[in-house]
Amino acid sequence: MGKIAYSFTLILVSLALGYLVARVPRRGEDAERRFETMRIRMQKLVLLGLNPVIFMGAVWSLDLSDSKLLLLPLVGVASLATGLALGLAGVRIFRLKPFQAGVYATTASFTNIGNIGGLVVYILIGEAGFALVPFYKLFEEFWNYGVLFPIARGYSEKAANAQTPSPGPSGDITRGSSRGAKKTEGFLRVVKDPFFVLALLSISLGISLNLAGFPRPAAYGSVNSVLIPAGSFLFLVTIGMRMTFSGLRAHAPKAALIVAGKTIIVPMTASALASALGLGSVENGLLLKTVLILAAGPVGFLALVPPTLYKLDRQLANALWLYSNMALIIIVPVLSFLVAAM
Repeated sequence: MGKIAYSFTLILVSLALGYLVARVPRRGEDAERRFETMRIRMQKLVLLGLNPVIFMGAVWSLDLSDSKLLLLPLVGVASLATGLALGLAGVRIFRLKPFQAGVYATTASFTNIGNIGGLVVYILIGEAGFALVPFYKLFEEFWNYGVLFPIARGYSEKAANAQTPSPGPSGDITRGSSRGAKKTEGFLRVVKDPFFVLALLSISLGISLNLAGFPRPAAYGSVNSVLIPAGSFLFLVTIGMRMTFSGLRAHAPKAALIVAGKTIIVPMTASALASALGLGSVENGLLLKTVLILAAGPVGFLALVPPTLYKLDRQLANALWLYSNMALIIIVPVLSFLVAAM
């Protein structure tokens, strides 16, 4: 019960603090610009400063003797793909037009694996489970920028074309060639992204030190016990700074499907796949417990970016994100019970 209370306290307090800070009156564009700059710097501190240190130390102590760990990234991307399938099904169920369909389809796949999922893993299982998080999310950046962003952009183009005359045959050829260029652009964006590069380097360094047989300093565990919750706290504060509660009631039915799918269908699918691959026997079920928690993660904050970039329904995106994260009040206790029973 103490672990559940700790999870709720950390998540709710950090989000509430960020929300209250954002409500402090600011005068003029300069003040608003400074506020946004501070928010972004806090996120960069976590993603570029704390997370690499955390991941390196966690992976350094992980038992890498079982080659089945190499299958974990496949389970991670399969859970994201299941979320996308759920979102596409919801588009058909609710008969959404492109303006909303691009949001709904992708939001169901975007998942907060690191700063919420990883935090819950650390609290319920410990650092041994947290060390598996970077493996599970290894292909996440490629999926987000190489699959979800282009899908959102495609729906945006459909929404724009619905308001303008359709192009002739030559326009179709141009559109086809531009799609190929956009896919290449998406891949290059991932491999050049400093957040992805630094995360990959930190994991690689941790694996190298591990395989080389260098013992991890005893104090590193104590350091991570502070950095992991501290990093999650700071990042969630920045999320709270951008929370809004407008339009929630209108989108409740749509949000209910995503919440149910991401907390039942996606974890069941990911767990079944992990079991089929023989991952249930790794570390006495530790890996399977980690998969269950991470696959049940709420909608990630990155889901709010494509609607802004591609002029899709931002109010729907915010409502889906908020409902999904509020559902943690129910999800975390259930996960705690399931993990204890495994």
